[in-house]
Amino acid sequence: MNKTQIESYNENGYFVVDKMFTLDEVKKYKNEVSYFENSKNLSNVIYEDNKIRSVFAPHLHSKIYADLYKDPRLLKISQKLVNEHLYLYQYKLNLKEPFLGKWWEWHQDYPYWHIDDGVANPDMISAMIYLDDTKSFQGPLMVIPSSHKEGIAKFKDKDIANKNDLSNSLGSNLKFTVDDSIVKEYSDKNGIKVLELKAGSVIFFHPNLFHASIGNLSPYDRDTIIVTYNSINNLPVSEKKRPDYICSRDYSVLTGSHNL
Repeated sequence: MNKTQIESYNENGYFVVDKMFTLDEVKKYKNEVSYFENSKNLSNVIYEDNKIRSVFAPHLHSKIYADLYKDPRLLKISQKLVNEHLYLYQYKLNLKEPFLGKWWEWHQDYPYWHIDDGVANPDMISAMIYLDDTKSFQGPLMVIPSSHKEGIAKFKDKDIANKNDLSNSLGSNLKFTVDDSIVKEYSDKNGIKVLELKAGSVIFFHPNLFHASIGNLSPYDRDTIIVTYNSINNLPVSEKKRPDYICSRDYSVLTGSHNL
């Protein structure tokens, strides 16, 4: 990460590395998804309409995924962009099956982590790894550049009544979504980027970036891995603890995030 790339991330709220992982590596991660498809009783596997929507904390059941979040390619870039020592905060697979994969509304990730988990500052970063070549019809990530500068945006009215409910942030009916007028304001000003990328590509993005995705009506998979790192100086403090597979309480500093 050079100065120009870091400035681009700070300005836009995201940064893309094309094909960071090889096709052989991607195939290994894709094949490992079948373990969870055959382990339907795990509490960290989230279903919607009898299909897996998300798998949280896959590293607790898979050495392949346990190795992935420690990969120095992810850590070195994340370290440069957050400029803090890091630990693993959240880790999940988001799966959109052919014809059935549902949408994600316009939202920011940080409101969940701040309100539900008590994380004081957005000194965090997420790395989304594409496991499939992904076109617009598969529901790739959409982002609004520079929207992270809004801080925590105004929620839709429906979300305010659900503020203290810890149970409804995992499905397509998200608890905190960005008010439509603010989405339009930022879209008019900065546009919407539809991130059609090759398998193995990685998007690093800020926790306050507005992002969304449409459903997958295509006959092709759209599987992704999202690894979220947090500063070791930014630990969650909420007394209303969500399960550890959603908000990790293992605060081990990750090797590769030591040298600032």
